[in-house]
Amino acid sequence: MAENQISTIELPVTGMTCVNCANTIERTLKKTAGVGSAAVNFASERAQVQYDPTQVTPAQLVERVRQAGYDVTVAHAEIPLLGMTCVNCANTIERTLKKQPGVSVASVNFASERASVDYVPGAVSIADMVRAIRKAGYDVPTSATTSASTDNLDVEQAAREAEISMRRRRVIVGLVFAIPAFALSMGRDFGLLGANAMMAGSALGAVVDWILLALALPVQLYVGYPYYVHGAKSLRNGAANMDVLVALGSSVAFLYSLLVLVGILSGHVYFETSALILALISVGKYLEAKAKGRTSEAIKRLINLRPKTARVLRDNQEIELPLEQINVGDVVLARPGERIAVDGIVIDGRSAVDESMITGESLPVDKKPGDKVIGGTVNREGLLRYETERVGKDTALSQIIRLVEQAQGSKAPIQALADRVSAVFVPAVLVIALITFVGWMFVSRGAFEQSMINAVAVLVIACPCALGLATPTAIMVGMGKSAEAGILFKSSAALERASSISVTVLDKTGTITQGKPQVTDVVELRSVSDDVQIPADASGSTENIPSPRVAMEPQKFLSLVASAEKGSEHPLGQAIVQAAEDQRLSLSPIQKFMAVPGKGITAYINNHQVSVGNDRLMQLQGIDTTMQAGQAEALRAQGKTIMFAAVDNQPAGLIALADTLKEGSTDGIAALKKLGARVVMLTGDNTRSARTIAQQAGLLESDEVIADVLPGDKSAKVAQLQERGEVVAMVGDGINDAPALAQADVGIAIGTGTDIAIEAADVTIISGDLREAARAIALSRLTVRGIRQNLFWAFFYNIILIPIAALGLFAQYGPILAASAMAFSSLFVVSNSLRLRRAKPVF
Repeated sequence: MAENQISTIELPVTGMTCVNCANTIERTLKKTAGVGSAAVNFASERAQVQYDPTQVTPAQLVERVRQAGYDVTVAHAEIPLLGMTCVNCANTIERTLKKQPGVSVASVNFASERASVDYVPGAVSIADMVRAIRKAGYDVPTSATTSASTDNLDVEQAAREAEISMRRRRVIVGLVFAIPAFALSMGRDFGLLGANAMMAGSALGAVVDWILLALALPVQLYVGYPYYVHGAKSLRNGAANMDVLVALGSSVAFLYSLLVLVGILSGHVYFETSALILALISVGKYLEAKAKGRTSEAIKRLINLRPKTARVLRDNQEIELPLEQINVGDVVLARPGERIAVDGIVIDGRSAVDESMITGESLPVDKKPGDKVIGGTVNREGLLRYETERVGKDTALSQIIRLVEQAQGSKAPIQALADRVSAVFVPAVLVIALITFVGWMFVSRGAFEQSMINAVAVLVIACPCALGLATPTAIMVGMGKSAEAGILFKSSAALERASSISVTVLDKTGTITQGKPQVTDVVELRSVSDDVQIPADASGSTENIPSPRVAMEPQKFLSLVASAEKGSEHPLGQAIVQAAEDQRLSLSPIQKFMAVPGKGITAYINNHQVSVGNDRLMQLQGIDTTMQAGQAEALRAQGKTIMFAAVDNQPAGLIALADTLKEGSTDGIAALKKLGARVVMLTGDNTRSARTIAQQAGLLESDEVIADVLPGDKSAKVAQLQERGEVVAMVGDGINDAPALAQADVGIAIGTGTDIAIEAADVTIISGDLREAARAIALSRLTVRGIRQNLFWAFFYNIILIPIAALGLFAQYGPILAASAMAFSSLFVVSNSLRLRRAKPVF
């Protein structure tokens, strides 16, 4: 399958009742020609499929799932069309729609000028289809797109809610009939109905039996119906699932009781047992479905961040439009308290924007013209006008949602054992139940009733669902919790690996430090005469220039050097210019400018030659810097970079620059150490400068600092650590250290806002705060601990209770107690995963 032909689609699947159902769908999809990979998540009830669109279509994938006995939620849309002139136009639009990922059926009627489309919600939207139609040269009425965007309900959510409602109805029916049946049976067994009711063959006893049949029959037919249907489909697919065990267990009890009632067999009837098995398991499944829905609440909260409409300026008129109709380049207004609709750049106004829901940063971020805003964030104070930069699926919020959904649907390596056990679980339980029945027939010398009861208890108590839910439910909750903190895991495997990190390698520039130099010291060697440079503030006055560090002469010196550097594109030169602008110093025009690569610059200001650069430039121009050597050496010892300046070939002073620490770097490094992860700093700086920064960041002499590393050699240094047996996390900006991020066991891209590629690494920290790298590791450990607790319970439950049921230790109430335990088992696993939402990671 060619790489450029691979498409990915997520199918919302309904009808799954246990992990074996997920495995069946997965196998069915993988056998389909053109499918590269398929992963079905039982907890999220979604199938993630990579396929070649030239070999298989989304419609065929949907049909394959349906052939396996399950269903895919599909939405339907009627789209009115404009601009068609002949039937060929209709065929063109039809082909265009069918090419959209997620469109399963598309039909265009030329006479009625309408397109009828069946599509998979989430894989494609009506807005996507409208854009494709318009790109093909046709149009859709604006009123129709507005109606579609506002009235088009979340079809998948509606389908899930309908399924839960159906489960609720079955639970109610089951309990309404099963509880009276159980009470009547217990009343007879304890003699509360009189001695005659307890006597076999008595008229009163027969009446009680027929009443029990009348109460059990609706449960068997209505509540048990989905178990029979899904069980039959699973057998047809060659993979018995939990439904087979439930249907078989309840049916054996019911049919045995029916044969006793009509006189073919003699003994006790167990109608209440068959009814309670179905009722109790249905209660468990209903509660499980409700709880599973809560595991994806973080994603729902992210989706709900998107406003439905936005105020757009069109032809100098302010109009309110649905989000789907906003185009790149539109000017959008955001009033105080309103959400930013899409990603853009502020062109007018100032405000503070709350970005906590995207980046995890708690404090609002000030915005001014030229700053970027992120869709879904909240404008807190002033009116903002911003030009849209990214819309639809290209916005940061849409990318985050898509990444989290894909990561939640992926499988963690720790799940492999549960999957292998689940594949043979049901056949193994059937064999154990058969052995139980034969064994008890032998031990009890033909006591059929007791043998049957113990075999039914084995069938009903076995719970493959707990195994199937143990990993994905915890993964969904953990990733959702991480996303809300601005931490994005690319896959479940990355989340699991992050829990085992033993060494964290930190790239210095842009990770520990700001990544851009700032002026820290201005030292003038001699007075700069007024005819060279006279600084002024913005009003033209030279009397009120703010100077928190130095007096007037150093300000003149900084203004002069900044004027010369104004023509430079080097980061150090730009930092000097920025320092002068921050102090509101005026800059003189450049008469002539020349850059000396690797050394510095020479410029002419007011007919004076000004040279700014390193000591090699000074040597090249024959300028003696001996008088400044002591100061330069002292500043270098602090890890600072020195820029000498000379006027007319005479030394004039020096400027020191340094890449300052990011806020939170020191706390972040301390937090990583607290988690037990050894911290290593990687930098291209010389050893002395590297040690200075390391000391400022809280790294001790005993901590490893690797200096003088070229950008291309970073991955080799990571590999050396891995060769020592370490599990290495590499934390970088995701731009210039991509090879090292890829080499590490876990690559963590740390950036700011939307300026980073969220696909660049295994983990992405949106905020750029190093403390969040520690939070990511702590969250991964919290999640993996929850997975291990779930798996322990799932295995422990089955390993302990199946033998207890087989040994008959539950006595005659075995099937009822078994059904209760089975219902509780899955609920325990899901509830334990949900507990992670409230747990606080310690770091």
